[in-house]
Amino acid sequence: MGSPEETVELPQVRLRYVGQRDEEFILKLQTPEVEGEWDTYDDAPDEKLSGAYYNGGREVIELPDGTPIGSVSWIQTPHGPNTRSLAWVIGIVLLPLYRGRGLGAAAQRLLAEKLLEESKANRVEASTDVNNLRERRSLSLAGFTNEGIRRGALWRAGAWHDQVIFSRLRSD
Repeated sequence: MGSPEETVELPQVRLRYVGQRDEEFILKLQTPEVEGEWDTYDDAPDEKLSGAYYNGGREVIELPDGTPIGSVSWIQTPHGPNTRSLAWVIGIVLLPLYRGRGLGAAAQRLLAEKLLEESKANRVEASTDVNNLRERRSLSLAGFTNEGIRRGALWRAGAWHDQVIFSRLRSD
């Protein structure tokens, strides 16, 4: 299935909790122009998740000079009946201007390290559409391992899509 690429030098970014001053920025990240084809969903309003995360959150991604460029989010998902079997599932959105520079990979690597350091979880997961080659590359650069394909897992653009699942373990 593939193993994580050897550690590469990525650009510097930092993560910070979302504050009141970020409300307009977060709303901008949720527009179709920013979300793009991979993160724009066509669910009816009553089918969308409420936005309330189960033991999760969101942080703003910033450049070293404080410029906000996107956000990362995380929730927990169970892989068994006990709390030790909870894994983190992460997501990311970047402003189009900052894509293709390794900044997303740097943010995802930083978030995975933080989640593993601050919890007992053994696993951080991320997934993307099989055709989203840039995000697949980004996750590999962030130290995630390609585990395979989840068939027909994602409803987007009026059809079911396959996803590639990636993970990073505490031992990686």
